[in-house]
Amino acid sequence: MYQRILKEKRSKIRDLPDLPPFPAIAQKIMAQVSNEHVDIPKLAKTIEQDPAVFGRIIGVANSAYFGCPDQIYTISHAIVRVLGLCMVKSLALGMVLNEPFKVEACPNFNMEKYWFDSLLTAQIAQRLSRYIQTDQSDFQDRAYLAGMLNNLGDLVLTYLYPSEMNDVLRQVKENPELDKQDSQSEIIGINSYEASAILSKRWHLPIDLQIMFNQYHKPDYDGEHWQLLHLVRLSHHLALHGGDGSLSDHLNIQFSLDKLGLTIGQINKLQQKLSTDRQDIENLSCIMAIA
Repeated sequence: MYQRILKEKRSKIRDLPDLPPFPAIAQKIMAQVSNEHVDIPKLAKTIEQDPAVFGRIIGVANSAYFGCPDQIYTISHAIVRVLGLCMVKSLALGMVLNEPFKVEACPNFNMEKYWFDSLLTAQIAQRLSRYIQTDQSDFQDRAYLAGMLNNLGDLVLTYLYPSEMNDVLRQVKENPELDKQDSQSEIIGINSYEASAILSKRWHLPIDLQIMFNQYHKPDYDGEHWQLLHLVRLSHHLALHGGDGSLSDHLNIQFSLDKLGLTIGQINKLQQKLSTDRQDIENLSCIMAIA
């Protein structure tokens, strides 16, 4: 019975006619940034076609977190003077991929918290990626984008099952020791990473993201793009549980550290830095959450 229900749930996500198509502007952005020599003015013009994305990126560039002495008015200036190409690309893709999923029907879904978790995971993943030995020259960029999209499945499930997700979020809020993925599986029949895996395949997202979502439930995964998977899983865990200075037991932290060649000292140093950045990241999440 359970397997039949689970199959029906997955089929609904895979085949639902109302599931938003891959945003056209995201296709343009991905095509342009995949070019080794990115045409920044052309990319800026593409991003500026979406007023909501344009406005939020400009808001981020002008935030106190980045401390730019001059006001930023264009995407080109945001890239060159403040944020850099990697961050603008990831922010833009993160926003346009999230945009189709409306969550108003789920009162317990907090968009500011969603963006805070996403931004913090992305920041941690990018900073830790600098210590990891890899032959991928763009690994830091990939790590930031993967961290940014780590929670995409939550939006998918909230869009498709607002009432059930409302129950999940209420249950987790009332019982913080519960794992959200377990609650989603119990109440909805599918968790957010399974939903992300289906969506990423349907939308033809980069193969490393597809693999990450597909293999997320395997703590000992050792196949293609294993470094990205372990890094994002570790980063997300630290984003959720590392702020109080403790490393909880529900994830095998030492296993991930050993796999990636990281040390507890590096984690502690990162936590100290993030403790001073936390308020700034919260402010950025408010800007990102603006509809």
